[in-house]
Order: sequence, then structure tokens, then C-alpha cells
Amino acid sequence: MRATLISALLLLAAVAQAADLTVTVLDRNGKPLADAVVLVDSNVQGPRPAPVMEAGIAQEKLRFVPTVTVVGLGAKINFSNLDSWDHHVILGLMGAGGVYVDPGLNTQMRLAGRVAGKPPAADSKVLSQPGAYLLGCHIHGSMRGHIYVADTPWAKLGGEDGKAVLQSVPEGPARVRIWHPDQLVDGTPTSVQVTSGGSAVTVHTQIAPARKKRPAGDPYFGG
Repeated sequence: MRATLISALLLLAAVAQAADLTVTVLDRNGKPLADAVVLVDSNVQGPRPAPVMEAGIAQEKLRFVPTVTVVGLGAKINFSNLDSWDHHVILGLMGAGGVYVDPGLNTQMRLAGRVAGKPPAADSKVLSQPGAYLLGCHIHGSMRGHIYVADTPWAKLGGEDGKAVLQSVPEGPARVRIWHPDQLVDGTPTSVQVTSGGSAVTVHTQIAPARKKRPAGDPYFGG
């Protein structure tokens, strides 16, 4: 009995406490980088948060809403068309330069325009491969969206201020990875030491966010 108790206490002592990690992502000009996906890796023993396993993306006003979605491996993505005209959903892994890795492997769905008083057309897809996915529409070429399927339980989309707070990261060494729709190459991970009471780190990137342009025929731009 005493040996069992001692073993349990030793196990508890080996499991690190957890704390919040605040990550601020800056672009190549030192300004906050909006819509950056922040990923934290830790090999320290301890509990892991549950990943996001289901998310919804709407096609509304000639846009994918939200523009960037972060989920866990094996998550189910539900698509719906809230516009009154037809849309496609073209979904595939994204490579460097913002193009599809292999268009022949893309998933394609056509969602009919919404009819007043009826539920919107909808479809879904389970994503079982990690990485960035590009969303497009055959009918409206200006429509672009992104999904990032994370291979770590600590994954979050940063805000307009470039900040993301990752909760319950074990105290000890960790590394921070950044992904952004406008990046040209993967950046080098940033090492960080998570301490009790919470830690913060600023990540400087070489990413130049693309200036938003009015898509042709889009009456909702800026709305």
C-alpha cells in the first residue's frame, strides 16, 4: 500500500503543471499579423486539451465564413450555402504559393442557392490528413478560404492584433510554429520556455500579408 502511494506521488510530481502561453505574431514589417495559425508542440508529460473536431463554414456574400478555420485531425467540416445563387466547394491540400497540391485529388461539391423558407444546401467532409487546405469555387473564382488541420492539440487562430492564447500548455520547453495563408515557405519554429503563471512570446515572420482587393462583381466588398 505504501509503495503504491509513493509511486502515485512520484507520478504526480513528474507531470508538469500547465499554464497559458500568449503568442504575438508580427509580419515582415513588424506589424500584427491577422489570421495567423499558431501551433505549439510540447513533449512534456501532462494532460492535453481536446482538439476541435467539428466546425461549420458558410458561403455567404461571395465569401467563405470564417475565412480561416482551425480544427484537429479527423475533424468534420460542415459546409452550407447561405447565398441565393449556386456555389461550388473545391477543397484540397494547399501547397506553396497558394495553389492546390494535386487538383486531381480535390473534393468538389455543388451547393444550390438558398430558397426562402427552406434550409440552406449543405454537405460535409472529414479531414484525416494534417496541414493546410485551400477552399475555392468554380463559379466565383474570387472566393478563397482556408482550413488548417492541426497535428497538435495546441492550435489556435490569431486575431486582428496578431495574438493567440494557447491554454493549458505544460510548463517546460516547447516550440511555436506559425502558418498563414500568405506565407511562401514554412518558417523556423520558435523555442519557448513555459513557466508557471503564464508566458508570452513574440514571433517575427517574413510574411507579407496580401492587400485585400475588390473581387470582380462582388457588391459586398468591405461590408
